[in-house]
Amino acid sequence: MNKTRTLHVAAAQIHSGGPLEKTLQRVERQVTAASAVGADVILFSECALHGYDYDMTPESVRAVAEPVDGPHCRRILDMAQRHRIVVLIGFLERNGDAVHNSILIARPEGTLETARKHILTDGEVAARLTPAPRQRTIFELNGVRCAIIICADGGIEGLHEELHASGVDYRFCPTGGGGKIGDMLHEEDLLTPEGRSRHMDNRPRVFKTEAILDDKECPTTGFTSANALGPAGHQTCHQGHCMIVDNHRVMRAQIPGTIVLEHMEDQMIHARLRF
Repeated sequence: MNKTRTLHVAAAQIHSGGPLEKTLQRVERQVTAASAVGADVILFSECALHGYDYDMTPESVRAVAEPVDGPHCRRILDMAQRHRIVVLIGFLERNGDAVHNSILIARPEGTLETARKHILTDGEVAARLTPAPRQRTIFELNGVRCAIIICADGGIEGLHEELHASGVDYRFCPTGGGGKIGDMLHEEDLLTPEGRSRHMDNRPRVFKTEAILDDKECPTTGFTSANALGPAGHQTCHQGHCMIVDNHRVMRAQIPGTIVLEHMEDQMIHARLRF
């Protein structure tokens, strides 16, 4: 009989896109909380470290991009080591002349790796980001084989069959959050019929009411997802939303996203999964 494997996962949404020092403080608060409940790994959103601006430019990207062993990435590694937890966080990676939309994998053993995005959006292409090869990064935690699927990479043709053939047990899916400042509401808007209607209409985009997701949502393995939250740049404002779904497609934990600015809070969820 195979021994049951367990993986205690956490996901966090944080306001990002502001000063890097403030973002790092926000990251560490959630890393500390995840470590305190015994999580093995915590996932943050796509570009959480540097912020995901839908109006990014080649200049804005290169102004913040850093190599995998850059100073802020090393700060994340220090958190992973001190809190004894694997940290997965999105950042803009400078790799020679190329800039990638990447996920940093910081391990408590002291190693740093990256997973890089393959399918780029029109905005990322315009900002001259470089696509990575289609093969996804696979790594192991507690004997559980995990893959990182960055946002649009979920649309790679044949992806799920390839992951299954590679023996992948679970997926980590960091994404952007979507939205612009002009789409957001203030809490006072909820006192009006129009504001309440807009809030209700948007809710299905950032919250799953189903207890069990269907096969289309989760075809072969469960996943943990983390979305960007809050303002970034001049017009972008992400709505947040995190989910932890196990391999039976059961929704184990969820942070609803929101278009109400005053409701946008840094938060963390966690669940212990069995394989």
